[in-house]
Amino acid sequence: MNVRIVKKMNRITLSLLVACSLVSAQEPIKISAEREAALKQRVSKFWDGFVAAKYRQSDAFVSEESKDAFFSWPKKQIKGYKIDRIFYADDGKAAKVVTLVDTTMAMMGVGAMDIKQPVESWWREEADAWYWFQPKNETRATPFGTMESNPQSGTAALIPTGQFNLNPDLKKMMSLVRPDRQLVEFTQGVARVETITFKNGMEGTVILAMDTPAGEDVSYELSSRQIVRNGEATLTISYSPKGKPAKDAEPFVRIVRVGVAQTGKMYEIKAQFKPPKQ
Repeated sequence: MNVRIVKKMNRITLSLLVACSLVSAQEPIKISAEREAALKQRVSKFWDGFVAAKYRQSDAFVSEESKDAFFSWPKKQIKGYKIDRIFYADDGKAAKVVTLVDTTMAMMGVGAMDIKQPVESWWREEADAWYWFQPKNETRATPFGTMESNPQSGTAALIPTGQFNLNPDLKKMMSLVRPDRQLVEFTQGVARVETITFKNGMEGTVILAMDTPAGEDVSYELSSRQIVRNGEATLTISYSPKGKPAKDAEPFVRIVRVGVAQTGKMYEIKAQFKPPKQ
């Protein structure tokens, strides 16, 4: 490898390691429109190889030192992609690119679903062009499987901190898709419809699955089993009593469970039925 390129890589590595020690509230780094256009062009050509299932084509945009990491990365053909967001580091000489990849996910009870999956990739300028590279000590899930790089290395991951959280807190991540409430109340013998809204704050589309309790007088319906980024889905609970409740009726509860495939989180939605006031 060219000595000048090696020295530049070492400088980028050192700069990024220093960036990782800074506080997270730093100002986002910006670059010129021309340089960003050049980066997007290289990223697009990289993902074009995945659309065409010609991964050697994508390899042409991979840094020499990351060739082995890219070779070991499980490959999967995709239907399309969209560059969503870019975060810069090292004074704009390195970048993390978030791309929404059109792929298919199989889910038990739902079947195959077309989704837009966010995928992170790292790029840096070497000589006169942008190249994909794999940070050290990096392990994460992708639509193509788990990607791991240099697990024995003591080098910190090259992350532009303060601009994008690579390893978000698990509890926080699971709460990004949630219902606006988990309890609805009905009066026995009185027909009524209640709705609960699920909001998706994650980067890509999420898939919902529902497990409903038995009961002829109550029905449950999801407006959609897919929620796009920043979108919503509505759970409608309809109560249509067949007759009047007994005078000594006791309160009871029915529970519908709604799961989020991407986080594994299961929400219990309680429908509470109270006897009418005498």
